[in-house]
Amino acid sequence: MRPFFLLLGIAMYVTTFVALASNTRDPLDYPLKQYLLLLTVSLLGGLVSWYAKIKAGTVKTWNLMHLIGELATSAFAGLLALWLCAYFDVPPLLMAAFVGIAGHMGTRAITVFEQWATRKFPSFDTTTQRDSKRGDL
Repeated sequence: MRPFFLLLGIAMYVTTFVALASNTRDPLDYPLKQYLLLLTVSLLGGLVSWYAKIKAGTVKTWNLMHLIGELATSAFAGLLALWLCAYFDVPPLLMAAFVGIAGHMGTRAITVFEQWATRKFPSFDTTTQRDSKRGDL
């Protein structure tokens, strides 16, 4: 019984050491002020995109539903950019720039993320599987 506890103690020590050395972070490990700052940058990018669409004449000035949709999409794109930058250990100032750019790009950024994920993880490409079942391919 004693060797079991010794091995259990060693296993706990090694796993703790490996977890600390791997430097992986959970999305819940980031402080709220960092999320709020980067969300603000992302929303500002979405606001600039909406204003550019108004200036181009593609959106009416007081179309609030389009503004809400643009801000929600930019927040989601910025959040994805934040997590991807954290995964690749991007420096904080560059991360803020990428989040702002993703917020400005909105749905275009999400499409780029989707294409990247499809190339990186081809087994998760559900569109090809769904289309092949219908006979479209």
